[in-house]
Amino acid sequence: MRTQRSVSFTYGLGLLALASLPSLFASGCRSERITAPPDTTAPRFQVLAPVDTLYDLDGDELVDVSITWADSGGAIDPASARVRSLRALNGPADTTTNLIAVWRVGRLDRAGVLLRETLDNLLPDDQNRLEISVADTAGNRTTDTISFTLPHAAFYTTIETGVASWYYSLDIVIDGAGRRGYMTAGQTLVVFDPESLRVVARITSGASSYLADIALDEARSFAYVGEGYVEKYDLRTNSFVERVPGTYSTSGLAFSRADSRLLYTGEDFAGWLGYVDVVANQRVDQMVIPHLYSPEEFISELAVLAGDAKLYMARYYQGGILVVDPRTRQILRHVQMAGSSPFFTGDFILSRDDRHLYVALKDAAPRGVGDLDTSTDSIVRTMDFPAFVPNGIGLSPSQRRLFVTMGQAYSNIPPRNFLLDVQRWAVLESFDQPAAPGAIPDGPVAFRPDGKLIFVGRNLVIDAYLNREPKP
Repeated sequence: MRTQRSVSFTYGLGLLALASLPSLFASGCRSERITAPPDTTAPRFQVLAPVDTLYDLDGDELVDVSITWADSGGAIDPASARVRSLRALNGPADTTTNLIAVWRVGRLDRAGVLLRETLDNLLPDDQNRLEISVADTAGNRTTDTISFTLPHAAFYTTIETGVASWYYSLDIVIDGAGRRGYMTAGQTLVVFDPESLRVVARITSGASSYLADIALDEARSFAYVGEGYVEKYDLRTNSFVERVPGTYSTSGLAFSRADSRLLYTGEDFAGWLGYVDVVANQRVDQMVIPHLYSPEEFISELAVLAGDAKLYMARYYQGGILVVDPRTRQILRHVQMAGSSPFFTGDFILSRDDRHLYVALKDAAPRGVGDLDTSTDSIVRTMDFPAFVPNGIGLSPSQRRLFVTMGQAYSNIPPRNFLLDVQRWAVLESFDQPAAPGAIPDGPVAFRPDGKLIFVGRNLVIDAYLNREPKP
């Protein structure tokens, strides 16, 4: 009997012990629970581009920002990403703008970002710095700065015009708002969009020869184009409407700056200056200029000072630049020398303040670019390019840069184009021409009004160059 009670007692203690295990286990878990430490580690990232001079990953000459990032304690918050420029951009964005909001986003996720620069908000040339910042989901943020170098300018793209002609481009102009561009291409006027870089229209004229200079009359929505006569073109309907009665074969064109209805025309054969009243639609007068140098003289370029105080003309056979007073029809001066050399020019461009006439010294020793002081009517500076023949010249809207296209002077030296700094009178950048060897070299030049693109007539197509000129 004692044995049975002993067994029963032992069995009872065992049940009591088993019944107590859950509470003991629970008590032990509460005392040994592990709590993860707070995430205080900031994300890390790796910059793939831009790095040093590597800035373009897809060949369009615009900056590509390619960054991978990771976080050891959790996950990246893509919405927290910030990219800003520490230098002023050429566009509405400023140094406080998150560029992710204004540039093109190729990718933005927990693995990284791919951001592409746009023409609307263009970075300046030389040394640039971008501040990159990103946070994780715990709020830890990493901020760092990357530095890289951009060229002053670069070849951007070619606009194919679809024109076939026996001749080539002689002039290219952009309207004041930058909405339309116009280029002569043989007997065709090419109309293009300077923003989308697409051809809008191709209008073949009734010209017996090739089209030359273009003069825009935006207030009346017409353009005038030199050729066998002066052709009148309607900007609204994109059509040639008539030839201006009484006009002769014309190359250079320029509107008066004293009378908006007066158009000066540089006439071929005699090399005289014509006067066209665009409201009356008639050639109304002329300035007779001796042409003893050839039986067929012509005026390739014209520029007019404020109030028509002076008119500058390039006469082909006479050479140099003839300075006249178109009001009194007097010859004021014949600028013949660039330094110690006689010169010939086919193109020049007047500065906005009328103080400088920048001249392509096409036939001089040496050839190059000249700066004509309009107060003294003398060339006061030259930049020599003896291995090339200057063709076209354009001045940026800021008046700080010149773009010059060159022809080939020697068969073993391919032609190049040059971007110049006006103030320092130095070369900023030079470019191989896209044309095949032996092709017609680049010609006329026009800057877009915002200065970001430079358009060049090359044979029958239009080349666009990116200009990273900083804001004034």
